[in-house]
Amino acid sequence: MTAPSEREQYSTLEVATEGDLLRQGNGLEVVPHSTLEPYGYYDPTKPGHAATQPENDKLFPIAIPTSVPLTSPAYSSYPEVAEGAKAVGVDASAGGSKGRKICGLPRKWFWLAVAGAILVIIAVVVGAVVGTMSSSRKETSSSPSQDGKQDGNGNAGQGNTGSGMARVYKQSRLASANFTDAYGYENYLVMYQLRDATIRMSAFNTSTNKWVASNIINGTTNPVLRGSSLAIDTFWQGTNSPDVSIYYQSEGSVTAIMSLSYSSDDNISTTDRVPTNNWKSVDTVSGFNSMPGSSLAAYGKQCEFCNQYAYFFWQREQGLYMAENSGDSFTNANLIDITEKPSTNTSISLTYSGTLTGDKDAILRRSLNLFYRSTTSGLTQLRIGNSAFLPRYVGRDIGPRTNFAAFSTGFNESDSENPNPLGFQVLSIDPDVDDGVQLTYMKDSQWETSSDPVEDLEDCQEYATMAVNTGRRLYCLVDADDGDGVDIMEWAWQGDPSDTSTYLSWKKIGAVDILLASD
Repeated sequence: MTAPSEREQYSTLEVATEGDLLRQGNGLEVVPHSTLEPYGYYDPTKPGHAATQPENDKLFPIAIPTSVPLTSPAYSSYPEVAEGAKAVGVDASAGGSKGRKICGLPRKWFWLAVAGAILVIIAVVVGAVVGTMSSSRKETSSSPSQDGKQDGNGNAGQGNTGSGMARVYKQSRLASANFTDAYGYENYLVMYQLRDATIRMSAFNTSTNKWVASNIINGTTNPVLRGSSLAIDTFWQGTNSPDVSIYYQSEGSVTAIMSLSYSSDDNISTTDRVPTNNWKSVDTVSGFNSMPGSSLAAYGKQCEFCNQYAYFFWQREQGLYMAENSGDSFTNANLIDITEKPSTNTSISLTYSGTLTGDKDAILRRSLNLFYRSTTSGLTQLRIGNSAFLPRYVGRDIGPRTNFAAFSTGFNESDSENPNPLGFQVLSIDPDVDDGVQLTYMKDSQWETSSDPVEDLEDCQEYATMAVNTGRRLYCLVDADDGDGVDIMEWAWQGDPSDTSTYLSWKKIGAVDILLASD
Protein backbone atom coordinates (compact mmCIF):
# COMPACT_ATOMS: atom_id res chain seq x y z
CA MET A 1 0.00 0.00 0.00
CA THR A 2 1.33 3.45 -0.95
CA ALA A 3 2.01 5.71 2.02
CA PRO A 4 1.78 9.53 2.16
CA SER A 5 4.98 11.49 1.53
CA GLU A 6 7.25 11.83 4.53
CA ARG A 7 8.61 15.20 3.42
CA GLU A 8 8.98 17.73 6.24
CA GLN A 9 6.40 20.49 6.09
CA TYR A 10 8.34 23.80 6.05
CA SER A 11 6.50 27.14 5.87
CA THR A 12 6.49 28.96 2.51
CA LEU A 13 5.59 32.36 4.00
CA GLU A 14 8.10 35.27 3.93
CA VAL A 15 8.19 37.70 6.85
CA ALA A 16 7.63 41.28 5.69
CA THR A 17 8.00 44.47 7.64
CA GLU A 18 5.26 47.02 7.91
CA GLY A 19 7.32 49.41 5.78
CA ASP A 20 7.66 46.89 2.98
CA LEU A 21 3.93 46.46 2.87
CA LEU A 22 3.30 50.18 2.76
CA ARG A 23 5.98 50.69 0.11
CA GLN A 24 5.08 47.89 -2.27
CA GLY A 25 1.45 47.15 -1.51
CA ASN A 26 2.20 43.42 -2.01
CA GLY A 27 0.18 40.61 -0.38
CA LEU A 28 1.38 37.22 0.75
CA GLU A 29 3.58 35.36 -1.68
CA VAL A 30 1.94 32.21 -3.08
CA VAL A 31 3.94 29.01 -3.57
CA PRO A 32 2.37 26.22 -5.69
CA HIS A 33 0.87 23.53 -3.48
CA SER A 34 2.17 19.98 -3.26
CA THR A 35 -0.20 17.09 -4.13
CA LEU A 36 -1.08 14.34 -1.70
CA GLU A 37 -0.05 10.88 -2.77
CA PRO A 38 -3.24 8.81 -3.03
CA TYR A 39 -4.37 6.25 -0.47
CA GLY A 40 -5.43 2.87 -1.82
CA TYR A 41 -7.55 0.12 -0.18
CA TYR A 42 -6.64 -2.64 -2.62
CA ASP A 43 -3.48 -4.57 -1.85
CA PRO A 44 -2.76 -7.21 -4.53
CA THR A 45 -1.62 -10.57 -3.23
CA LYS A 46 2.13 -10.84 -3.41
CA PRO A 47 3.68 -13.49 -5.66
CA GLY A 48 4.15 -16.75 -3.79
CA HIS A 49 1.36 -15.91 -1.35
CA ALA A 50 -1.69 -16.53 -3.48
CA ALA A 51 -4.88 -16.82 -1.46
CA THR A 52 -6.55 -20.23 -1.64
CA GLN A 53 -10.27 -20.88 -1.80
CA PRO A 54 -11.74 -24.04 -0.24
CA GLU A 55 -13.02 -26.42 -2.88
CA ASN A 56 -16.76 -26.05 -3.56
CA ASP A 57 -16.95 -23.07 -1.22
CA LYS A 58 -19.43 -20.54 -2.54
CA LEU A 59 -18.08 -17.05 -3.13
CA PHE A 60 -20.26 -14.20 -1.93
CA PRO A 61 -19.99 -10.68 -3.40
CA ILE A 62 -18.90 -8.00 -0.95
CA ALA A 63 -21.09 -4.91 -1.06
CA ILE A 64 -19.16 -1.69 -1.70
CA PRO A 65 -20.26 1.30 0.41
CA THR A 66 -22.15 3.93 -1.56
CA SER A 67 -19.77 6.59 -0.20
CA VAL A 68 -16.89 5.04 -2.12
CA PRO A 69 -16.94 5.99 -5.83
CA LEU A 70 -16.43 3.20 -8.35
CA THR A 71 -13.33 3.86 -10.40
CA SER A 72 -11.36 2.17 -13.11
CA PRO A 73 -9.28 0.06 -12.64
CA ALA A 74 -11.12 -2.24 -10.23
CA TYR A 75 -9.22 -0.93 -7.22
CA SER A 76 -9.77 2.64 -6.07
CA SER A 77 -7.24 5.38 -5.35
CA TYR A 78 -9.74 7.51 -3.48
CA PRO A 79 -9.57 10.32 -2.41
CA GLU A 80 -9.06 12.11 -5.69
CA VAL A 81 -7.34 15.52 -5.34
CA ALA A 82 -9.22 18.32 -7.05
CA GLU A 83 -7.42 21.40 -8.33
CA GLY A 84 -8.40 24.93 -7.30
CA ALA A 85 -12.09 25.71 -7.14
CA LYS A 86 -12.98 22.13 -8.12
CA ALA A 87 -12.15 21.04 -4.59
CA VAL A 88 -15.25 20.81 -2.49
CA GLY A 89 -15.34 23.42 0.29
CA VAL A 90 -12.57 25.64 -1.13
CA ASP A 91 -13.28 29.32 -1.58
CA ALA A 92 -11.80 30.41 -4.93
CA SER A 93 -11.39 34.03 -3.80
CA ALA A 94 -9.17 33.08 -0.90
CA GLY A 95 -5.95 33.25 -2.93
CA GLY A 96 -3.19 30.57 -3.04
CA SER A 97 -3.90 26.92 -2.14
CA LYS A 98 -1.26 26.64 0.57
CA GLY A 99 -2.94 29.30 2.60
CA ARG A 100 -6.46 27.96 2.20
CA LYS A 101 -8.38 26.11 4.88
CA ILE A 102 -11.27 23.69 4.71
CA CYS A 103 -13.55 23.47 7.73
CA GLY A 104 -10.93 25.36 9.71
CA LEU A 105 -8.10 22.98 8.80
CA PRO A 106 -5.28 23.38 6.34
CA ARG A 107 -6.14 21.66 3.07
CA LYS A 108 -3.47 19.01 3.42
CA TRP A 109 -4.54 17.96 6.91
CA PHE A 110 -8.20 18.11 5.93
CA TRP A 111 -7.67 15.66 3.08
CA LEU A 112 -5.52 13.45 5.28
CA ALA A 113 -8.39 13.36 7.78
CA VAL A 114 -10.91 12.58 5.03
CA ALA A 115 -8.74 9.76 3.67
CA GLY A 116 -8.27 8.28 7.12
CA ALA A 117 -12.01 8.44 7.86
CA ILE A 118 -12.86 6.67 4.61
CA LEU A 119 -10.31 3.96 5.32
CA VAL A 120 -11.93 3.38 8.70
CA ILE A 121 -15.42 3.15 7.09
CA ILE A 122 -14.19 0.71 4.46
CA ALA A 123 -12.49 -1.45 7.08
CA VAL A 124 -15.65 -1.56 9.20
CA VAL A 125 -17.90 -2.48 6.25
CA VAL A 126 -15.57 -5.13 4.85
CA GLY A 127 -14.97 -6.55 8.32
CA ALA A 128 -18.70 -6.81 8.98
CA VAL A 129 -19.37 -8.58 5.67
CA VAL A 130 -16.47 -11.01 6.08
CA GLY A 131 -17.44 -11.65 9.70
CA THR A 132 -21.01 -12.47 8.68
CA MET A 133 -19.82 -14.86 5.98
CA SER A 134 -17.38 -16.55 8.36
CA SER A 135 -20.06 -16.93 11.03
CA SER A 136 -22.47 -18.42 8.51
CA ARG A 137 -19.89 -20.93 7.29
CA LYS A 138 -18.97 -21.81 10.86
CA GLU A 139 -22.59 -22.49 11.77
CA THR A 140 -22.98 -24.69 8.70
CA SER A 141 -19.86 -26.73 9.40
CA SER A 142 -20.14 -27.07 13.17
CA SER A 143 -23.90 -27.03 13.70
CA PRO A 144 -25.30 -29.96 15.71
CA SER A 145 -27.78 -30.42 12.89
CA GLN A 146 -25.31 -32.49 10.91
CA ASP A 147 -26.17 -36.17 10.41
CA GLY A 148 -25.17 -38.28 13.36
CA LYS A 149 -24.54 -35.31 15.68
CA GLN A 150 -26.63 -34.17 18.59
CA ASP A 151 -27.23 -31.04 20.54
CA GLY A 152 -26.81 -30.71 24.28
CA ASN A 153 -30.21 -32.27 24.86
CA GLY A 154 -29.38 -35.35 22.83
CA ASN A 155 -31.63 -34.33 19.95
CA ALA A 156 -30.35 -35.00 16.49
CA GLY A 157 -30.89 -32.19 14.03
CA GLN A 158 -31.30 -31.70 10.35
CA GLY A 159 -28.26 -32.39 8.21
CA ASN A 160 -26.86 -30.45 5.26
CA THR A 161 -28.40 -31.57 1.98
CA GLY A 162 -25.18 -30.79 0.11
CA SER A 163 -25.81 -29.88 -3.52
CA GLY A 164 -29.58 -30.14 -3.08
CA MET A 165 -29.97 -33.84 -3.71
CA ALA A 166 -32.06 -35.70 -1.17
CA ARG A 167 -29.98 -37.95 1.05
CA VAL A 168 -30.94 -40.61 3.57
CA TYR A 169 -30.68 -39.50 7.19
CA LYS A 170 -27.79 -41.34 8.85
CA GLN A 171 -29.94 -42.22 11.85
CA SER A 172 -32.94 -43.22 9.76
CA ARG A 173 -34.86 -46.31 10.76
CA LEU A 174 -35.92 -48.66 7.98
CA ALA A 175 -39.10 -50.63 7.31
CA SER A 176 -39.95 -53.02 4.50
CA ALA A 177 -42.85 -55.06 3.14
CA ASN A 178 -43.55 -57.10 0.04
CA PHE A 179 -46.37 -58.65 -1.97
CA THR A 180 -46.94 -60.67 -5.12
CA ASP A 181 -49.23 -58.95 -7.64
CA ALA A 182 -51.94 -60.48 -9.84
CA TYR A 183 -49.41 -60.99 -12.64
CA GLY A 184 -47.07 -63.02 -10.45
CA TYR A 185 -44.43 -60.28 -10.14
CA GLU A 186 -42.71 -59.65 -6.82
CA ASN A 187 -42.99 -56.19 -5.32
CA TYR A 188 -40.74 -54.78 -2.59
CA LEU A 189 -41.39 -51.63 -0.55
CA VAL A 190 -38.77 -49.84 1.56
CA MET A 191 -39.57 -46.90 3.82
CA TYR A 192 -36.94 -44.52 5.20
CA GLN A 193 -36.33 -40.94 6.31
CA LEU A 194 -34.42 -38.14 4.61
CA ARG A 195 -32.21 -35.54 6.26
CA ASP A 196 -35.06 -33.01 6.43
CA ALA A 197 -37.26 -35.59 8.26
CA THR A 198 -39.31 -36.31 5.12
CA ILE A 199 -40.55 -39.90 4.95
CA ARG A 200 -40.05 -41.47 1.54
CA MET A 201 -40.77 -44.89 0.05
CA SER A 202 -38.97 -46.69 -2.75
CA ALA A 203 -40.82 -49.46 -4.61
CA PHE A 204 -39.44 -52.22 -6.82
CA ASN A 205 -41.32 -54.40 -9.31
CA THR A 206 -39.58 -57.40 -10.84
CA SER A 207 -41.33 -56.70 -14.16
CA THR A 208 -39.29 -53.53 -14.63
CA ASN A 209 -36.31 -54.30 -12.36
CA LYS A 210 -36.00 -50.71 -11.18
CA TRP A 211 -36.74 -48.66 -8.08
CA VAL A 212 -39.27 -45.82 -8.07
CA ALA A 213 -39.17 -43.33 -5.17
CA SER A 214 -42.16 -41.39 -3.82
CA ASN A 215 -42.65 -39.01 -0.92
CA ILE A 216 -45.13 -40.12 1.72
CA ILE A 217 -45.04 -37.13 4.05
CA ASN A 218 -43.05 -33.89 3.95
CA GLY A 219 -40.92 -33.53 7.05
CA THR A 220 -40.38 -29.79 6.62
CA THR A 221 -44.08 -28.95 6.83
CA ASN A 222 -45.25 -31.71 9.16
CA PRO A 223 -44.17 -32.52 12.74
CA VAL A 224 -42.26 -35.72 11.97
CA LEU A 225 -39.85 -36.95 14.63
CA ARG A 226 -36.34 -37.07 13.17
CA GLY A 227 -35.06 -40.60 13.66
CA SER A 228 -38.65 -41.82 14.04
CA SER A 229 -39.34 -45.52 14.22
CA LEU A 230 -41.07 -46.73 11.08
CA ALA A 231 -43.41 -49.59 10.26
CA ILE A 232 -45.15 -50.69 7.07
CA ASP A 233 -47.53 -53.51 6.21
CA THR A 234 -49.50 -54.74 3.22
CA PHE A 235 -53.02 -56.16 3.58
CA TRP A 236 -53.80 -58.93 1.12
CA GLN A 237 -56.82 -58.23 -1.13
CA GLY A 238 -56.79 -61.33 -3.33
CA THR A 239 -56.01 -60.50 -6.96
CA ASN A 240 -56.33 -56.77 -6.31
CA SER A 241 -53.46 -54.58 -5.18
CA PRO A 242 -53.07 -54.61 -1.39
CA ASP A 243 -53.91 -51.96 1.14
CA VAL A 244 -50.66 -50.43 2.41
CA SER A 245 -50.34 -48.81 5.84
CA ILE A 246 -47.40 -46.93 7.30
CA TYR A 247 -46.69 -45.80 10.86
CA TYR A 248 -44.33 -43.17 12.25
CA GLN A 249 -43.84 -40.94 15.29
CA SER A 250 -44.66 -37.25 15.45
CA GLU A 251 -42.45 -34.59 16.99
CA GLY A 252 -43.78 -32.82 20.06
CA SER A 253 -44.10 -32.90 23.82
CA VAL A 254 -45.88 -36.26 23.46
CA THR A 255 -44.55 -38.81 20.99
CA ALA A 256 -47.80 -39.61 19.26
CA ILE A 257 -48.02 -42.40 16.71
CA MET A 258 -49.31 -41.40 13.29
CA SER A 259 -50.58 -43.64 10.51
CA LEU A 260 -51.36 -43.23 6.83
CA SER A 261 -53.11 -45.77 4.63
CA TYR A 262 -53.12 -46.29 0.87
CA SER A 263 -56.31 -48.04 -0.20
CA SER A 264 -56.37 -50.86 -2.71
CA ASP A 265 -59.05 -48.82 -4.53
CA ASP A 266 -56.28 -46.39 -5.49
CA ASN A 267 -54.17 -49.25 -6.84
CA ILE A 268 -50.74 -48.48 -5.42
CA SER A 269 -48.07 -48.46 -8.11
CA THR A 270 -44.60 -49.96 -7.91
CA THR A 271 -43.66 -48.92 -11.44
CA ASP A 272 -44.48 -45.22 -11.25
CA ARG A 273 -44.42 -42.45 -8.67
CA VAL A 274 -47.15 -42.75 -6.03
CA PRO A 275 -49.28 -39.59 -5.52
CA THR A 276 -48.72 -38.22 -2.04
CA ASN A 277 -52.34 -37.13 -1.64
CA ASN A 278 -53.55 -40.73 -1.97
CA TRP A 279 -52.21 -41.46 1.51
CA LYS A 280 -55.08 -40.97 3.96
CA SER A 281 -54.71 -40.34 7.67
CA VAL A 282 -55.84 -43.09 10.04
CA ASP A 283 -57.25 -40.88 12.78
CA THR A 284 -57.83 -43.61 15.35
CA VAL A 285 -54.11 -44.30 15.63
CA SER A 286 -53.22 -40.69 16.48
CA GLY A 287 -54.48 -41.24 20.03
CA PHE A 288 -51.75 -43.82 20.68
CA ASN A 289 -48.60 -42.52 22.36
CA SER A 290 -45.22 -44.22 22.56
CA MET A 291 -41.83 -43.82 24.15
CA PRO A 292 -39.64 -41.56 21.97
CA GLY A 293 -37.27 -44.42 21.12
CA SER A 294 -39.88 -47.15 20.87
CA SER A 295 -39.81 -49.46 17.88
CA LEU A 296 -43.00 -49.88 15.86
CA ALA A 297 -44.19 -53.11 14.25
CA ALA A 298 -47.21 -53.76 12.02
CA TYR A 299 -48.95 -56.69 10.39
CA GLY A 300 -51.62 -56.86 7.70
CA LYS A 301 -53.34 -59.99 6.43
CA GLN A 302 -50.79 -61.82 4.31
CA CYS A 303 -52.65 -64.75 2.84
CA GLU A 304 -56.01 -66.51 2.84
CA PHE A 305 -55.10 -68.73 5.79
CA CYS A 306 -53.01 -66.19 7.68
CA ASN A 307 -54.20 -64.00 10.55
CA GLN A 308 -57.19 -62.17 9.12
CA TYR A 309 -56.87 -58.69 10.59
CA ALA A 310 -54.35 -55.88 10.93
CA TYR A 311 -52.30 -55.48 14.11
CA PHE A 312 -49.98 -52.84 15.41
CA PHE A 313 -47.38 -53.02 18.24
CA TRP A 314 -45.28 -50.47 20.15
CA GLN A 315 -43.84 -49.80 23.60
CA ARG A 316 -44.67 -47.52 26.50
CA GLU A 317 -43.29 -47.37 30.04
CA GLN A 318 -45.67 -50.11 31.13
CA GLY A 319 -44.57 -52.56 28.42
CA LEU A 320 -45.69 -53.73 24.98
CA TYR A 321 -49.01 -52.55 23.57
CA MET A 322 -51.13 -53.99 20.78
CA ALA A 323 -54.01 -52.57 18.76
CA GLU A 324 -56.21 -54.54 16.36
CA ASN A 325 -58.06 -53.36 13.29
CA SER A 326 -60.80 -55.86 12.54
CA GLY A 327 -62.92 -53.47 10.51
CA ASP A 328 -62.75 -49.80 9.66
CA SER A 329 -60.59 -48.63 12.54
CA PHE A 330 -58.22 -49.68 15.31
CA THR A 331 -59.59 -50.61 18.69
CA ASN A 332 -58.18 -49.19 21.91
CA ALA A 333 -54.60 -50.01 22.82
CA ASN A 334 -54.16 -53.02 25.09
CA LEU A 335 -51.16 -53.82 27.27
CA ILE A 336 -49.80 -57.30 26.55
CA ASP A 337 -49.61 -59.14 29.86
CA ILE A 338 -46.51 -61.32 29.79
CA THR A 339 -43.91 -62.50 32.30
CA GLU A 340 -40.92 -61.77 30.02
CA LYS A 341 -41.06 -57.97 30.11
CA PRO A 342 -39.36 -56.01 27.30
CA SER A 343 -36.30 -53.91 28.04
CA THR A 344 -36.53 -50.16 27.48
CA ASN A 345 -36.61 -49.16 23.81
CA THR A 346 -35.94 -52.67 22.65
CA SER A 347 -35.87 -53.40 18.95
CA ILE A 348 -39.09 -55.10 17.83
CA SER A 349 -39.36 -57.32 14.78
CA LEU A 350 -42.50 -59.08 13.58
CA THR A 351 -43.20 -61.92 11.20
CA TYR A 352 -46.05 -64.39 10.81
CA SER A 353 -46.68 -68.11 10.50
CA GLY A 354 -49.42 -68.92 8.04
CA THR A 355 -50.82 -72.30 7.05
CA LEU A 356 -51.33 -74.13 3.80
CA THR A 357 -54.56 -73.83 1.84
CA GLY A 358 -57.01 -76.47 2.97
CA ASP A 359 -55.65 -76.88 6.50
CA LYS A 360 -58.82 -77.52 8.48
CA ASP A 361 -57.10 -76.52 11.72
CA ALA A 362 -55.47 -73.38 10.31
CA ILE A 363 -57.15 -71.14 12.85
CA LEU A 364 -55.45 -73.08 15.65
CA ARG A 365 -51.93 -72.82 14.25
CA ARG A 366 -51.62 -69.51 12.46
CA SER A 367 -49.98 -66.86 14.61
CA LEU A 368 -47.97 -63.68 14.77
CA ASN A 369 -44.43 -63.84 16.09
CA LEU A 370 -42.92 -60.82 17.78
CA PHE A 371 -39.21 -60.71 18.69
CA TYR A 372 -37.79 -58.37 21.33
CA ARG A 373 -35.15 -58.11 24.06
CA SER A 374 -36.33 -58.91 27.57
CA THR A 375 -35.23 -57.19 30.77
CA THR A 376 -33.03 -60.23 31.39
CA SER A 377 -31.14 -59.55 28.11
CA GLY A 378 -32.60 -62.54 26.30
CA LEU A 379 -33.79 -62.51 22.69
CA THR A 380 -37.42 -63.49 23.11
CA GLN A 381 -40.06 -64.84 20.74
CA LEU A 382 -43.62 -63.85 21.61
CA ARG A 383 -46.12 -66.06 19.83
CA ILE A 384 -49.53 -64.43 19.54
CA GLY A 385 -52.44 -66.64 18.54
CA ASN A 386 -55.85 -67.76 19.77
CA SER A 387 -55.86 -64.95 22.35
CA ALA A 388 -52.70 -66.39 23.92
CA PHE A 389 -49.37 -64.64 24.45
CA LEU A 390 -46.59 -67.19 24.76
CA PRO A 391 -43.02 -65.83 25.32
CA ARG A 392 -40.01 -68.05 24.70
CA TYR A 393 -36.28 -67.45 25.17
CA VAL A 394 -34.55 -68.50 21.93
CA GLY A 395 -31.04 -69.03 23.28
CA ARG A 396 -29.21 -65.77 22.59
CA ASP A 397 -28.39 -62.89 24.93
CA ILE A 398 -28.18 -59.47 23.31
CA GLY A 399 -27.20 -55.93 24.29
CA PRO A 400 -29.68 -53.14 25.05
CA ARG A 401 -29.15 -51.39 21.70
CA THR A 402 -29.15 -54.48 19.53
CA ASN A 403 -31.22 -54.13 16.39
CA PHE A 404 -32.72 -57.18 14.75
CA ALA A 405 -34.90 -58.27 11.87
CA ALA A 406 -36.86 -61.49 11.39
CA PHE A 407 -38.61 -63.37 8.62
CA SER A 408 -40.32 -66.76 8.41
CA THR A 409 -39.77 -69.66 6.03
CA GLY A 410 -42.44 -72.25 5.32
CA PHE A 411 -45.85 -72.74 6.89
CA ASN A 412 -47.11 -73.81 10.29
CA GLU A 413 -48.69 -77.02 9.02
CA SER A 414 -49.18 -80.19 11.09
CA ASP A 415 -49.18 -82.49 8.06
CA SER A 416 -45.94 -84.47 7.96
CA GLU A 417 -46.01 -84.12 4.18
CA ASN A 418 -45.70 -80.37 4.45
CA PRO A 419 -43.15 -79.43 1.73
CA ASN A 420 -42.27 -76.16 3.48
CA PRO A 421 -42.11 -76.66 7.25
CA LEU A 422 -42.14 -73.56 9.36
CA GLY A 423 -38.84 -71.88 10.17
CA PHE A 424 -37.58 -68.49 11.41
CA GLN A 425 -34.47 -66.45 10.69
CA VAL A 426 -33.60 -63.71 13.21
CA LEU A 427 -30.63 -61.47 12.38
CA SER A 428 -29.16 -59.19 15.05
CA ILE A 429 -26.55 -56.40 15.14
CA ASP A 430 -25.15 -54.91 18.34
CA PRO A 431 -23.65 -51.43 17.71
CA ASP A 432 -21.70 -51.69 20.97
CA VAL A 433 -19.96 -54.96 20.05
CA ASP A 434 -18.03 -55.29 16.81
CA ASP A 435 -18.97 -58.89 16.11
CA GLY A 436 -20.97 -58.47 12.91
CA VAL A 437 -24.44 -59.73 12.10
CA GLN A 438 -25.46 -62.73 14.19
CA LEU A 439 -28.00 -65.39 13.22
CA THR A 440 -30.49 -67.18 15.45
CA TYR A 441 -32.82 -69.57 13.67
CA MET A 442 -35.55 -72.14 14.19
CA LYS A 443 -35.69 -75.38 12.24
CA ASP A 444 -37.77 -78.47 13.05
CA SER A 445 -39.29 -76.60 16.01
CA GLN A 446 -35.86 -76.10 17.60
CA TRP A 447 -34.02 -72.82 18.11
CA GLU A 448 -30.29 -72.68 17.35
CA THR A 449 -27.63 -69.95 17.44
CA SER A 450 -24.93 -69.71 14.81
CA SER A 451 -21.43 -69.31 16.26
CA ASP A 452 -20.21 -67.58 13.09
CA PRO A 453 -21.25 -64.09 11.96
CA VAL A 454 -22.95 -63.54 8.62
CA GLU A 455 -19.88 -62.39 6.72
CA ASP A 456 -21.88 -61.48 3.61
CA LEU A 457 -23.63 -58.76 5.68
CA GLU A 458 -20.54 -57.30 7.35
CA ASP A 459 -21.14 -53.93 5.64
CA CYS A 460 -24.28 -53.53 7.77
CA GLN A 461 -22.28 -53.38 11.03
CA GLU A 462 -21.33 -49.70 10.77
CA TYR A 463 -24.83 -48.26 11.29
CA ALA A 464 -26.47 -51.33 12.82
CA THR A 465 -29.80 -50.55 11.19
CA MET A 466 -31.67 -53.05 9.04
CA ALA A 467 -35.09 -54.29 7.98
CA VAL A 468 -36.23 -57.44 6.23
CA ASN A 469 -39.44 -58.60 4.55
CA THR A 470 -41.03 -61.99 3.99
CA GLY A 471 -39.72 -61.94 0.43
CA ARG A 472 -36.33 -62.61 2.08
CA ARG A 473 -34.88 -59.26 1.09
CA LEU A 474 -32.85 -57.35 3.66
CA TYR A 475 -31.99 -53.64 3.68
CA CYS A 476 -29.37 -51.85 5.76
CA LEU A 477 -27.51 -48.54 5.83
CA VAL A 478 -23.97 -48.40 4.43
CA ASP A 479 -21.55 -45.55 3.69
CA ALA A 480 -22.22 -43.95 0.31
CA ASP A 481 -19.57 -44.31 -2.37
CA ASP A 482 -19.31 -40.54 -2.78
CA GLY A 483 -18.37 -40.14 0.87
CA ASP A 484 -21.39 -37.96 1.61
CA GLY A 485 -24.00 -39.70 3.76
CA VAL A 486 -25.37 -43.20 3.50
CA ASP A 487 -27.07 -45.47 1.01
CA ILE A 488 -29.65 -48.21 1.53
CA MET A 489 -28.18 -51.49 0.36
CA GLU A 490 -30.34 -54.46 -0.64
CA TRP A 491 -29.47 -58.11 -0.04
CA ALA A 492 -31.23 -61.35 -1.03
CA TRP A 493 -31.14 -64.49 1.14
CA GLN A 494 -29.59 -67.41 -0.73
CA GLY A 495 -30.37 -70.03 1.88
CA ASP A 496 -32.36 -73.22 1.57
CA PRO A 497 -34.74 -73.67 4.54
CA SER A 498 -33.95 -77.39 4.62
CA ASP A 499 -30.16 -76.96 4.60
CA THR A 500 -28.64 -75.15 7.58
CA SER A 501 -25.24 -74.96 5.86
CA THR A 502 -26.70 -72.32 3.52
CA TYR A 503 -28.27 -70.10 6.17
CA LEU A 504 -25.40 -67.59 6.24
CA SER A 505 -25.49 -67.01 2.49
CA TRP A 506 -26.65 -63.58 1.26
CA LYS A 507 -26.20 -61.88 -2.10
CA LYS A 508 -25.69 -58.12 -2.46
CA ILE A 509 -28.19 -56.80 -5.00
CA GLY A 510 -27.28 -53.11 -4.97
CA ALA A 511 -28.24 -49.71 -3.62
CA VAL A 512 -31.88 -48.69 -3.47
CA ASP A 513 -32.68 -45.70 -5.67
CA ILE A 514 -34.10 -42.99 -3.42
CA LEU A 515 -34.07 -39.97 -5.77
CA LEU A 516 -37.00 -38.18 -7.34
CA ALA A 517 -36.73 -36.39 -10.67
CA SER A 518 -36.92 -33.09 -8.76
CA ASP A 519 -33.96 -33.89 -6.46
